[in-house]
Amino acid sequence: MGILDSFEKGLERVVTGAFSKTFKSELQPIEIGAAIKSEMDSKASIVSRDRILAPNAYTVYLSSADFKRMQSLGESLLFELNDQATRHAQRQKFQFGAGLLINVAEDGSLNVGQVRVTSNTAAVQVEWTPSLEVGDQRYMLTKSRTVIGRDASADIQVNDNGLSRAHFEVLWDGSKAGVRDLGSTNGTKVNGRPITEVGIAADTVISAGHSEFVFRVIAKTVRD
Repeated sequence: MGILDSFEKGLERVVTGAFSKTFKSELQPIEIGAAIKSEMDSKASIVSRDRILAPNAYTVYLSSADFKRMQSLGESLLFELNDQATRHAQRQKFQFGAGLLINVAEDGSLNVGQVRVTSNTAAVQVEWTPSLEVGDQRYMLTKSRTVIGRDASADIQVNDNGLSRAHFEVLWDGSKAGVRDLGSTNGTKVNGRPITEVGIAADTVISAGHSEFVFRVIAKTVRD
């Protein structure tokens, strides 16, 4: 699968509902991903036989109209672009001198649909943000204890009749994560094994009811 296909597949989770209607004829997020990839490829430098260094900071400039539309997405698009750019760098065996940072800025001189990307190496701080993906939905986990179930009282409510009202919870202390079953009727599995409570790592699959949840840890970077 090529990089454009990879970006498109990843961004499908974002380009839904009102967002897809907004971008009927204007700039598409897939084009932003491709522009970042092109800038990364063109600026990567071979430092040694086993090290190819790429810029870690990218600024995407958009027309005023496109910038306003992108702003309506909040941080969802930036999280996804960071994730997909990181995966591309891993496939290309690129390394960064610091954490990856992608910013979107307004450039009134650009026409609708135009993208300009600049890059450099910058000092950044990385904040790790956990998330839980189920189906086409991604939920950012902002609390130390997040309850998942089919009841409206759950932090993440999922319409699945195989789930208990409060089925399981994800624990996060800022660096480590865990899953705890909350006495559910049908039980909870982590990577196919029934659990009561267990620590988990990024990309762990949690099975509950008829649903599969994927735990992710996303790098959110900010400048020093």
